Amino acid sequence: MASQNTPADAKRLLKALLDRGNPTAPENRITQVAAGMGLNEGETGTALKYAKAQGWLENAKFGHTRGWLSITPAGRAAAEESQ
Repeated sequence: MASQNTPADAKRLLKALLDRGNPTAPENRITQVAAGMGLNEGETGTALKYAKAQGWLENAKFGHTRGWLSITPAGRAAAEESQ
């Protein structure tokens, strides 16, 4: 079950990725960025699941990118509204 902070955490994580120039990144890099923001492993997993369910993140669609995620246009909009 998502906590009340999950939507905000997901948006903050998307914004942090965009600010770092990582709209497409391997999941382990996303986890590192989340840890740098102070999210623990459980919070990161919940935020990623929430972002995927909202259509903000999707599996990357190029080459051999297993384990890579891309921020969707809806995810960019969500990140921008969190400012």
